[in-house]
Amino acid sequence: MLTSELLRVRRQGKLVVPRFLSASERARLGPVAWELVATLAGAAGHSRDDVTAALSIVDHLPKDRPIVRGLEKLLLDRCEFLAPEGDDPETLRDAVFRLAAEARRALGPTERFDRARVLSLAAERLDLDAERIEARLFADLRKNERLTHFRPTTVERLLERYDVALVQGVLLRALRVVVTLEGESPDRVRQLFRTARFHGLLHRVTRDGTAHRIELDGPLSLFTASQRYGLALALFVPAVLRCRRFRLEADVLWGKERRPMRLELGPEAGLVPHGRALDGMAPELERFIAGFGALESSWDVTPCDDIVAIPGEAAVVPDLVFTNRETGERVWLEVFGYWSRAAVWQRIETVRRGFPGRILLAVGKQLRVSEDLLDESEAGELYVYRTSPQPKALLERLERDGAS
Repeated sequence: MLTSELLRVRRQGKLVVPRFLSASERARLGPVAWELVATLAGAAGHSRDDVTAALSIVDHLPKDRPIVRGLEKLLLDRCEFLAPEGDDPETLRDAVFRLAAEARRALGPTERFDRARVLSLAAERLDLDAERIEARLFADLRKNERLTHFRPTTVERLLERYDVALVQGVLLRALRVVVTLEGESPDRVRQLFRTARFHGLLHRVTRDGTAHRIELDGPLSLFTASQRYGLALALFVPAVLRCRRFRLEADVLWGKERRPMRLELGPEAGLVPHGRALDGMAPELERFIAGFGALESSWDVTPCDDIVAIPGEAAVVPDLVFTNRETGERVWLEVFGYWSRAAVWQRIETVRRGFPGRILLAVGKQLRVSEDLLDESEAGELYVYRTSPQPKALLERLERDGAS
């Protein structure tokens, strides 16, 4: 992810326009990018400070410095740094600092603090070598962490990743993001919705003929957890880029003045997504399916690819669907995440206006929503859970509804 000082954009009226790499910049920066990648590929076991110092001396033109710093950041994001194994630094510091404090209190008016003596005393008390203590004393500080793994990449992929990262960085300042798909295959549309659900993004879906419109809340529209949400939105971008015909429009607050601006993006930008398309679902839903399958019941539960379009309402894209093997009845389940309180109220209103089937709305307790907001005469039911939806509790609701 590129931080704000690494973003290269220009203002064009009310538009924020990312400064994607030109053909000449790609040609000029290719050898630089190769050396950056090679530096990290051979830096296993080196400290974070040494690694960043090695990257900083890779030769490049002064005018390319902002781009090179961005490439360095993206490469460091592919690294794993860990404190070297050995004696616990906190335990060593506690012992050394206590001895140092005692030594300072015992100093006479003309005596000087003897650091070596303190380390020697600590070595005796801990039954370790003084040199070993000194080497491990601050081993857990960030700058002293060691490079344990670097996910390799190619020059071409790194430069392509840079352009995508510019868009992701702009979206960290978004109030709202709207993605419009026209003429996409049903599988691709479902994939995009599945990705939004996987990352817990607040989204509303509408459909007009073959066109789908997905509106997402941006990080700056939330009161809390905006950084965490912003990362989730950034991870959603590659799924959009895999679509053939899309328009992405984002309302952003730009600069220190938080000036209202706009980002517009389409396939003509030529951005290339990397990484595998999301095939699975959120881990908590996978655990739920496994737990529900272990229960003895007449109900099966599977991931849901249905898009329930309701005239005059936003389309509903549930997470799971329950199917009764004996009666054929189907009941949908939609799970609302950490920041979904407003979305819950919207869905309640949709259910009250007449939902074409039964739907269970699973809502976290932290959203402070009462189960009594929907009554038995309506097509939906609220289920409030503490930490995650519980298979047994939802099975009880399914069987209770079936019995009535």
